[in-house]
Amino acid sequence: MKKTQWEHLRRNHFATLVEQDAVVIIPVASIEQHGEHLPINTDANNCHAVATRAAESIDRFPVLVLPVVWPGYSPHHMVHPGTITLKFDTFLHVLTEIAVCVHTHGFRKILFLNGHGGNSAIISSLRLKLTAEHEISVVGYTYWDLPGVAAEWRSICETDKGFAGHAAEVETSLQLYLQPDLVDMKEARWVPGVYGDPTYATRDKGERLLNAAVSGLIETINDLHSGVLDKRLEWGIEVPIE
Repeated sequence: MKKTQWEHLRRNHFATLVEQDAVVIIPVASIEQHGEHLPINTDANNCHAVATRAAESIDRFPVLVLPVVWPGYSPHHMVHPGTITLKFDTFLHVLTEIAVCVHTHGFRKILFLNGHGGNSAIISSLRLKLTAEHEISVVGYTYWDLPGVAAEWRSICETDKGFAGHAAEVETSLQLYLQPDLVDMKEARWVPGVYGDPTYATRDKGERLLNAAVSGLIETINDLHSGVLDKRLEWGIEVPIE
């Protein structure tokens, strides 16, 4: 059985995976309040599930998934109990140093997968930061912004039309599929700190929403491994004016 989880490997496994040009996914999320009906690990659990299922679905080359970077940038949720946040600079330094470590071990195809809206701008900036400061090439995406996901989610959802909301239809549906024992639908309602309507959530929607995100990530991983994605993201070559 192939291993996709970075922490399950032994140190003598890594040289072979580097030779095989493995893609490394660094999931990034948060530990924060999700209303009164969802667990505080919602973002971390959703993100890790998308990453792991995509990695397990690819056979042409290895895909490794690091443990989730569970503390994110969530100062706006600190008014509610249970939230853990890093300061902006601390969070940015943590992500940078993780990427540097992965790169130092020989991996050259690194993908940050984000599962928390408050992290999105930071994840988007990492490619430029790591290239300029460390000559390390990475790509970064929030999983609901992956190819095809928004359109598919619009067709599934009744209220969260292409947007994940917060503790609403999308996230509640995903958690009903992934961690049903941790969801209390009797408490599923709008309260401060919820953005959207969780009462529309179902387990079936959660499975379909997850499959759409996994498909989008598989496409992105394949494009990263083939080099298509890097070429698409390169700055255009400036032609000198004579």
